[in-house]
Amino acid sequence: MLNLKSAPAAWRVLPVVALLAGCGGYSQVRDGVAEQPVWPDAGEARPIVPETVRPDLDKLRKVQAGMTKTEIYQLIGHPQYREGLAGVHEWNFAFLLPDGSGGEVSCQYKVLFDDAMLARSFHWHPEACAARVNPPAPAAVAPAAPQTRTLDLSTDMLFEFDSARLRPEGIQALDERVVAALTDAQRLQGIRLSGYADRLGADDYNLALSQRRADAVKTHLVAKGVPAESVQAEGRGEADPVVDCQQRSWPALISCLAPNRRVRVEITVDK
Repeated sequence: MLNLKSAPAAWRVLPVVALLAGCGGYSQVRDGVAEQPVWPDAGEARPIVPETVRPDLDKLRKVQAGMTKTEIYQLIGHPQYREGLAGVHEWNFAFLLPDGSGGEVSCQYKVLFDDAMLARSFHWHPEACAARVNPPAPAAVAPAAPQTRTLDLSTDMLFEFDSARLRPEGIQALDERVVAALTDAQRLQGIRLSGYADRLGADDYNLALSQRRADAVKTHLVAKGVPAESVQAEGRGEADPVVDCQQRSWPALISCLAPNRRVRVEITVDK
């Protein structure tokens, strides 16, 4: 039997080093990283302070890479497998964590230290335990795409022929079909008014007439409480014709071209 008293001095310090190293080092740790962490038997955990098996989750969340053993010890206590404070690169803990329904679930936690004895990597067993400490953030709900409703109003209904002054029937039509559609002004993103004319007359004149008609509709909507900055009015003149008419009779031609004389109202709201 070896007599420690008669053994060389170097041999006599080996038991001390072994005590400091403890029974940690279960995994093959290289500078704070283990390709295949090895987990000790959870039943063999022997916490010095029994209360540390139920860690303060706020403190546990503060454990991070670069911390010293002393800093980690102050947050979650001493390792529970007698690894010791010096000479080891692995600390193991056995925790009881809340399961979210009033019960508890058993989890193992491992901290690996690099060659400078600073915390570098962390592991949970089972891995699902990590979510009990840091629950995943709820998935962001993508806002619904804005929806646009389009109304085409005949300028013959809104205005007298060759006029930009709203008729009483036109005002009623705007109130019933446009103003009534704005039931939730707080969610209104914008209104686009596009005035159109038929091909009869000079291009510049038709463009100006279509602009005045779009502006007249905007003025009425603003008077009804629609924010002016949310309404865009544009004259489009003879652009984008709906029908192509070739009647020789003037009255018949005017009647045929009526669909081209219109104000398009595009209402965009956030859903």
